[in-house]
Amino acid sequence: MKNVYFVQVDVSATYNHQNAYLPYTAGILAAAAWESDIIKNAFTFKGFIFLREDVKKTAQRLDEPAIAAFSCYSWNTEYNKKLAEEIKKLYPSCIVVFGGHNVPDSFEMLEELPFVDILCHGEGENTVRCLFEAIAENRELGEVPNISFRAQDGFRRTQTVCQRTLDYPSPYLEGWFDSLFEEYPEITFNAILETSRGCPNQCAYCDWGLLKARVRLFPLERIKAEVQWMSDHKVAFVWGADANFGLFDRDLEIADALAEVKVKTGFPEKMRMNYAKNKFENVFAIVKKFKECDFDRIGATLSFQSMSPEVLKNIGRTNKDLEFYRNLLTKYNTEKMRTYSELILGLPGETYESFIHGIGTLFEIGQHFVFEVYSAILLPNAAMGQPEYVEKFGLKTVRSEIVRAHFQNEAFTIPEYNYIVTETNSMSRDMWVRCTVFYYLAKAFHGNGLLRAFAIYLRIHRDIPYEKFYDGIITYFENNPGLFSAGLSNEIREHAKEMSLGETQRKLFFGPCGDVVWDDHEYYVLNAIKNLDVFYDDMLPYLLSFGIDKDVFDDLLNYQKAILRTPFSPECRVKLRYDVHKFLTDVYINDIHKLRPKTHTLIMRDSDPACDWGTFGKKVVWYGRMGWASYKDDVKEEAAQAQ
Repeated sequence: MKNVYFVQVDVSATYNHQNAYLPYTAGILAAAAWESDIIKNAFTFKGFIFLREDVKKTAQRLDEPAIAAFSCYSWNTEYNKKLAEEIKKLYPSCIVVFGGHNVPDSFEMLEELPFVDILCHGEGENTVRCLFEAIAENRELGEVPNISFRAQDGFRRTQTVCQRTLDYPSPYLEGWFDSLFEEYPEITFNAILETSRGCPNQCAYCDWGLLKARVRLFPLERIKAEVQWMSDHKVAFVWGADANFGLFDRDLEIADALAEVKVKTGFPEKMRMNYAKNKFENVFAIVKKFKECDFDRIGATLSFQSMSPEVLKNIGRTNKDLEFYRNLLTKYNTEKMRTYSELILGLPGETYESFIHGIGTLFEIGQHFVFEVYSAILLPNAAMGQPEYVEKFGLKTVRSEIVRAHFQNEAFTIPEYNYIVTETNSMSRDMWVRCTVFYYLAKAFHGNGLLRAFAIYLRIHRDIPYEKFYDGIITYFENNPGLFSAGLSNEIREHAKEMSLGETQRKLFFGPCGDVVWDDHEYYVLNAIKNLDVFYDDMLPYLLSFGIDKDVFDDLLNYQKAILRTPFSPECRVKLRYDVHKFLTDVYINDIHKLRPKTHTLIMRDSDPACDWGTFGKKVVWYGRMGWASYKDDVKEEAAQAQ
């Protein structure tokens, strides 16, 4: 009997944080393989390697491995390389197998990595089973589909065979992870829930697009049983692996099962789904179910990737018209249901002007709270990663370190990398840097709400586009570099420059929260709130330059400062001459009207105040931003005194 190890190290799998994802991909591969009697009789499964531990110590504790099979994605490929090399040094006869999304559909990785013996391409369940059977019976590897390997006459790539079914055993229900709960009682486990596989869309930046994958469904009863298993095992967080949850009507039934166990047992505590792009009625119903039991951490996905028609054409994507999304956001915001939107920076055809206009358009249609901007990444198996596509659109990339926010600095001694697009035929590297500064500042000032009241007022009363207001702040900081607030902005700019050149990036720390890495806009927000009076003093000349009437300006400023959640100010009173709060909350549901005179006093309370910076950073700036938590949530008008 020969010993086999499966390796799937996740980004969060560290002892420091006592939190880890169960290695689902490795689990389903092992479960599928060990259905085979040939494999059962030839190999002993020795365990999963899923914690990001020291590679030398990890390799040394292995027991004469015959096969070490690695699952590779951007968050663990460099770690996998180091561990695989160490295993090969200690056990030269061990067969090292790499598979996963970061393995190109060719044998080039074998040329780069002499310690890797076999590459698996595409979905792995049938391939791994066939491969292990061939090794067990000492058969020719050329008979195994979907692999590349080292042959006597060089490298060989075998026949591609598409997998059409999902008739695989569940690693949860078959007990493949049960021992992990016994072996690591100190770890809080998260899990992956996969109810379908494939995507009907053909987006150029996604490797499913190139595969033209037909959507296939796992059996409904299996999914319900897995949900119950996760509840029984007190899984804390569930990440939905589907590309389009809500696409099928049966997803409503799955959502019911999730909500039911959450209400009954409290587990899983939270979840996140990637929702369908064109089944809005189903998605709304699902998000509403999850809101009622406080389950979904970030709400419905309303992703655009770009607002530019030219860019959408270049990436093979279509969006509905903006009025449709405006109405949808109105519906979500009226129900106080969470939504977030996504854009991608570096797509072909995008310019600085079209990019910042896209962010302004998000605000225009009612997405005032949560939006994310991701760097365009060249995935090896996506259409956008192919040489002809790269040449056509002049894509230039750098190998950029993945900086993980919210982790302690020492958690990643082996850095991971993505190849990100920092220049195209339509966008220079300098403009890419300015785009990055713009979206981080827009997230801090609008999404986290530092200047949202002023931006909305100027849009409604002066017809000043949101993007013009925030772009003007960048210029204001460039012209006044000595300001505290400009210094924070410059740190973001230098970080963006380092990223654009593929240099080692600075990590941003906020002293009161200790040795924890923060995302750029979070870093800005934490420092601004700690120095709130300095921040608004810095901004006064810029805000005053718009010539807002003094009474209105004072109301906007006083309201803006008072409404922000801070660690040590759970309640305040603000006397106003205008209905600023009503004006803004109506805008959030796309009920647009001018500011109205109204002398009154607002009592603003934080219903769940944080009493230290660590709690504040986590609850409000990190987790809370997804749930509109930047502002005090209990706002009432003080009753008029009897005469």
